[in-house]
Amino acid sequence: MGASIGLVMNDATLEAVERLRPIAKEAGLSMVEMALAWVLRRPEVASAIVGATRSEQVHANAEASGIELTPDTLEAIDEALGDAPVKETTLAPSARPGVTHR
Repeated sequence: MGASIGLVMNDATLEAVERLRPIAKEAGLSMVEMALAWVLRRPEVASAIVGATRSEQVHANAEASGIELTPDTLEAIDEALGDAPVKETTLAPSARPGVTHR
């Protein structure tokens, strides 16, 4: 596992993701749809970079941008995630504070 992926890929995060499965099912969404809808509504996120290997994935990702999560779903997501999301800026291992990395 690379150093950068280790910032977010850990047992606590994976456990939180598993708690999201029933919430997505209850909302009638796939995990990808719910995740993209959640990420795109966050004010600190300028864009979401997603990968796709098939055209139907590209279309599904684009459609997810129009999904608006209900207040109940958002509350359930927040409860399921607990402390898992990063609440403040976390620099990548090779990044330096005060330097604009492009």
